[in-house]
Amino acid sequence: MRPSGYHEPRLRSAPQRASRVTSPETDPTAPADDPQAELAALVAATLAHQRRRRALGARAERSAVSVEPLSAAALAPASVPAVARSAASTTAPPASAPIAPPAPRTITPPPRTPPPAPPAPRTPPPAPPAPRTPPPRLQVAASAAATGTPPAPASGDAPARSPEDVRRIAAACGDLASLRAAVSRCEACALARTRTQTVFADGPERAQVLFIGEAPGENEDRQGIPFVGEAGKLLTDIIEKGMGMPRSQVAIANVLKCRPPENRDPSPEETRACTPWLDRQVELVNPKVLIPLGKHASNHVLGLAGPELRSMGSLRERVHERGGRSIVPTFHPSYLLRTPEAKKDCWKDIQLAMGLLGLSPQRRGETRG
Repeated sequence: MRPSGYHEPRLRSAPQRASRVTSPETDPTAPADDPQAELAALVAATLAHQRRRRALGARAERSAVSVEPLSAAALAPASVPAVARSAASTTAPPASAPIAPPAPRTITPPPRTPPPAPPAPRTPPPAPPAPRTPPPRLQVAASAAATGTPPAPASGDAPARSPEDVRRIAAACGDLASLRAAVSRCEACALARTRTQTVFADGPERAQVLFIGEAPGENEDRQGIPFVGEAGKLLTDIIEKGMGMPRSQVAIANVLKCRPPENRDPSPEETRACTPWLDRQVELVNPKVLIPLGKHASNHVLGLAGPELRSMGSLRERVHERGGRSIVPTFHPSYLLRTPEAKKDCWKDIQLAMGLLGLSPQRRGETRG
């Protein structure tokens, strides 16, 4: 039993106890050594130590009772399965043999999976069909609708309605047949409303000489052939009896392809509209010598107009050159029918043309084949 008011001194570690030991030498304020006090302190410390040992011993006994001692079997090493023992006996090297270092482990990388193939290029959608090109005539109509101007005729079967149309269509004709067809549809001047038919030409497609009159007459308008009346008969005599050539070997045409009413003189507008037809006709026939008949045809073929117009007396009995061709003007057969005495002057002009063609005057009744 502990006395009332007794407090068990708390055990401290050696350093703690040592730190609490003081002496006058270390602490001037500590009191001087008291043997009684030191003895009492030692006795108290000894008693506390004994009680501490008894308390620790009682605790150790209680712990030993609660723990069951292990059996020998439990302390024996655990048994190894037979299979493991056999495997160990076969694979384990002898104790005396040195342990070989483990073989270097070869790490085989997994097969490399190739990257996925790029997606196939996307096929573009099919292009829209090209807009259908309308026929030329529809194109002309569409253009005219957009611009508000009347359509220009094509060089096919559309008629020429202006000098510009005549020039364009005539230039596009590659032969006399297409040119003749284009002339037959011409509506470029007012004569298209009064004619019976167009009068294109007479003779072969190629000829050394081309006779050119001013315009068709009544008989020509009815038959569609130039120089078929009385004037035509006189021209045939000049060709066959004077030049000694069949009429079928020479080409005959007019400046105008339509007959002026009442056989009047052609107007400047009518001449200007019809000129591209004649120009293209001359190019296709390609004669060596041109023989214009009469004042109107002679001035036109020579390119004379207005104040430059000249009389037949100043134009004939000479050879003119224009566009690389020889031009020999002479009287119109109609004038010769009215003025027979002028035939000898016409004969002089024809002889000039024959000289250019390498022809000699023929004796009466002789004709060249």
